[in-house]
Amino acid sequence: MVLLGIRILFVKGGKFPDLHIDGNKALRKKGIHCARAQDLEARKAGRNM
Repeated sequence: MVLLGIRILFVKGGKFPDLHIDGNKALRKKGIHCARAQDLEARKAGRNM
């Protein structure tokens, strides 16, 4: 935690890394989203499970 805090405080524009699935470019290219987003997409498309 201390090292993450140092990065955030002392690096210009420093922020916590995005650990969410949607933040991963490789997964986005494959069309993989978080479960909540995939469920919302399925419900909008009328494919309720």
